[in-house]
Amino acid sequence: MKKIFTSFAVLLCCLGVAAAQDENCFSVIAGRAATVDGSVLMAHNEDDHGEQMLNIYVVPATDKSLRYIWCEFPGMEVSDVYMNQFGVSVASNGCPSREDKGVLTGNGVLYEIRQSVARYARTAREAVVIIGTMVETFGYKGSGRSYIVADPSEGWVVSVVKGKHWVAQRVPDDKVMTIPNYYVIGEINLDDEENFAGSDDIVDYAISRGWYDPAKDGAFSFAKAYSSEKSLASINNQARHHQAWDYFFGMDRPGEFASIPRKKVSLRDMMNVLSIHNVPDAEGHLVNCICNENTVLASIFQLRPWSDFDAGCVMWNAMGHPCCQVFVPWYAGITEAPAGLGRFKTWKEAEKKHMTDAKDKRKNYPDHFYWKYFEGWDITHDPSVEQREVFRARKDFENQKTKDYNAFIRKFY
Repeated sequence: MKKIFTSFAVLLCCLGVAAAQDENCFSVIAGRAATVDGSVLMAHNEDDHGEQMLNIYVVPATDKSLRYIWCEFPGMEVSDVYMNQFGVSVASNGCPSREDKGVLTGNGVLYEIRQSVARYARTAREAVVIIGTMVETFGYKGSGRSYIVADPSEGWVVSVVKGKHWVAQRVPDDKVMTIPNYYVIGEINLDDEENFAGSDDIVDYAISRGWYDPAKDGAFSFAKAYSSEKSLASINNQARHHQAWDYFFGMDRPGEFASIPRKKVSLRDMMNVLSIHNVPDAEGHLVNCICNENTVLASIFQLRPWSDFDAGCVMWNAMGHPCCQVFVPWYAGITEAPAGLGRFKTWKEAEKKHMTDAKDKRKNYPDHFYWKYFEGWDITHDPSVEQREVFRARKDFENQKTKDYNAFIRKFY
């Protein structure tokens, strides 16, 4: 796969600064043979501390880049979520590594990785190539991260380490992969290019650092060799992983990369999993759960293998806690976001000011639509009735011969 990298390198640039939380976010990918409708399903809860404000823009295509939906959190380098016109979707989970000597070229890369996937990748495999190219060329400047990418054919996990090491694994078509904030890729086989990719020296480097001893440790496991011991031992990470395992597999099981679910996975199943939380503690906090008090956006990518990407690929967004908010479908065919869903009138201004205009957001933008959703994060609210209404509207819309995607999304906001 390294032979392909150089063709993408000229497209990519590097920016920004990084910060990652050890116990934020949760993701799931279900392969197309594991779902009820033959789609690839990818789900992600974006969890972030501090004051966050969601903006949504549709960035138009140019002669060099693709059209994409951009879910933006101003000032954040590791939080934005994307889906482009070919259904290629990307989100990420912070996965702290044990690397303390990562080599960077220039400032390294972080924020621009997801943006480059949205702009240039026509398939999930191209997304893997783009991420690998950027990491090997510039170096990843965070501690570690796993990018979750998918298209209507397949889903991948791309795990990067501070510096220039990375590895990727394809989610088998008949299995489900779940990931909290630690690496989940175990044994690898880089000769199997259909299912793996990564740095050629991923094993040798781990041996040189004393993280892996073939004689003592047996088969190489990327997660065991490269993970921060703190993230692997985190009760919060383990609890969330166990909740997902119990839902999909009906058992608390060892941390395999992916397994066959006990039943075919539906869109509703993904909504249910992202909404899992325990009984609040004595102070009302949602702790050790997939849906928690820091969840600021829940997204499900329903990537159906239709010839028409515009109608077949859908990003379902719940703005805040998925347990009490409605998931609204955003089709790949949309060309503009409804007025008021972004703090600026144009995506260009948002991109220019993403890092520079990021403080006191509620004070500076008191009329922004997101605060309405923020104030409605009440875990006692059951959104199932409203969700069924959205499902019905979606079904009627898809049965239409001609589809006005922009009008359809406008009516929900």
